[in-house]
Amino acid sequence: MKYILEIIGLSKTFAQSKTAVINIIDLKIKTGDILAIVGESGSGKTTLARLIAGLETQDYGTIILNDTTIACDTIFKAPENRNIGMVFQDYALFPHLTVSENVGYGLSKKANKLERIAAVLERVGLHGFDNRFPFQLSGGQQQRVALARALAPEPELLILDEPFSNLDTNLKIKLRNDIFDILKQTNVTALFVTHDTQDAIAIADEIIVLKEGGIIQKGAPKKVYKCPNSSYVASLFGALVPLQQEDLFCFGFKPEAHKRYALRIEDFKINEAADYVLKAQVLKCQFAGQGFLNTAVLPNKSIVNMTTRSKIEGFFTLGFKNNDLLVFS
Repeated sequence: MKYILEIIGLSKTFAQSKTAVINIIDLKIKTGDILAIVGESGSGKTTLARLIAGLETQDYGTIILNDTTIACDTIFKAPENRNIGMVFQDYALFPHLTVSENVGYGLSKKANKLERIAAVLERVGLHGFDNRFPFQLSGGQQQRVALARALAPEPELLILDEPFSNLDTNLKIKLRNDIFDILKQTNVTALFVTHDTQDAIAIADEIIVLKEGGIIQKGAPKKVYKCPNSSYVASLFGALVPLQQEDLFCFGFKPEAHKRYALRIEDFKINEAADYVLKAQVLKCQFAGQGFLNTAVLPNKSIVNMTTRSKIEGFFTLGFKNNDLLVFS
C-alpha cells in the first residue's frame, strides 16, 4: 500500500497559547485518496493543513511526502518546494490577472505552459474563460479557477481549506460533486479541511476528527457517522437526542449502567416497525421545509424531538432500531 503523505509525532504550540494547537499527530494518506479533516473551530484542522503546506513550522515531528522528508528537526522545505497545491477559502485570485494568467502563475518555467493552462481549464469546466478577470466570474467560477491554478503544476498533494464556505447551498452541492469527479479522474491525493461534515461525508474516502489538536477518531465516512466513539464526534454529524435510562426502559430497552445513549433526531421510527416502541403524544409539530420538527412527550413525561416527512398529531407509535442507537462509555 502506497502512502503519499506520512506524519509522525507532529506538534505545534503558538507563542500566545499555553496548550498545543497540534498535539502529537500521526497520520497517513493513501495515494489517490481524499482525506477530510473535521472538527469544531479551534480544533487545529487549519493549523495542521498549514503545517503540511509549509506555511507554519512545527515544533516537533516529521512530515514525509512521497518518500521524501519535507519537514523534521533538521529539514524544512519552503512551501514552493513541496509540490503541494492549495485552494484557499477566499480563492486568493489575483484581481488584475486574467483567468489564464492566474492559472499559469506558478508555471513560468514550464515548457508547455499554454497547453497545460488550456488542459486544466477544460478539466474544471472553464474552457473559453481564459481572458476574463475574477470580478467577471461568479463565486463558483472563481473557485474553479482556484482549483485549476492548484492543479496546474501537477501537485503530489492538494489541500482544500474550507473550499465551499462562501457558496450557497445549491452551488456548493454541484461544485463539490464536480471537484470529487475531477480529483478522482486525475488521481490527485487531497486533504480536505472543513467544518461541514456533510461535505466530508459526500466526498471523502476517510475522515479524521480533531479535538484540541489531537485525532480522536479516524475511519471511513459511514463508520464515523454510524459508529462515533464519543458524543462529541456524533454531534458534529447532526443533532442528537439524549435518552436517559428511564426513557429507554419505557421503550423496553435495558440500558447498561454507566453508559450514555442517544439517537439522531432523524432516526426515530414513527408508526412503523422497530425493535423498541412505545406510545407517545405530539405536543408541537412545526413545518421545517423538507419535513416536520416534532416535540413529543413519553409515558414517563420526558420530552423528545424528532423529524418526520409528514405531519403527525395526537398519540402515535414511536420507536427505534437497535442499530441506530448510539452508545457512549
